[in-house]
Amino acid sequence: AMGPELATQMSWKSIMIETMKLLKSKQCGSVAKTVLAQLHGRCFTLANSLEYISHVLGLGSTASAPKSRKSRVGVAKASPNPRRTSTVNGNSGEIIEWLAEITERERNMKGIDPMLEKSSLVMLINLFLSYVDHRDQRCRKNVMNGLMQAVLYGVQRLGLDLTRVMRICSGLKETNPKGWNKIYQNAQAHLE
Repeated sequence: AMGPELATQMSWKSIMIETMKLLKSKQCGSVAKTVLAQLHGRCFTLANSLEYISHVLGLGSTASAPKSRKSRVGVAKASPNPRRTSTVNGNSGEIIEWLAEITERERNMKGIDPMLEKSSLVMLINLFLSYVDHRDQRCRKNVMNGLMQAVLYGVQRLGLDLTRVMRICSGLKETNPKGWNKIYQNAQAHLE
């Protein structure tokens, strides 16, 4: 019986990372997506897997990496203007799509444990913002959907004020004010 203790196992990190990498595969992508969907909520949540998602997207190495190496720990976590990745990991569109889907799914789940905290929500939003200028139109669409779901997660699950959550997305307001306004208006409409 697999449950929340799976995410605490040493081997889980490798399993999660390798399964997410399979999302990029044309042959294995749909099976990997199904497996991750079945495990999501039961065995892992965004809160205990965001570090691995960031690692797979190439936006930071895991927290267990030695500090002496020139690693990019925290790039996705703390940067007010996350780095844009229009060419780095160009085939990560499937992972962004999956991330947007599980953000929406988790936002609607009952009794999710552990749930994202505000700092993790900032990291999640920054992951999406890092792909806002991606060369693939479908990926950019999934980024906007993911940002919308993350904003709603912050308001509905964490009890944050919509204006406050939208401030976290200020990087989008600078580069794509029309997209930022659309997310804000859609979030307002969804919350009414």
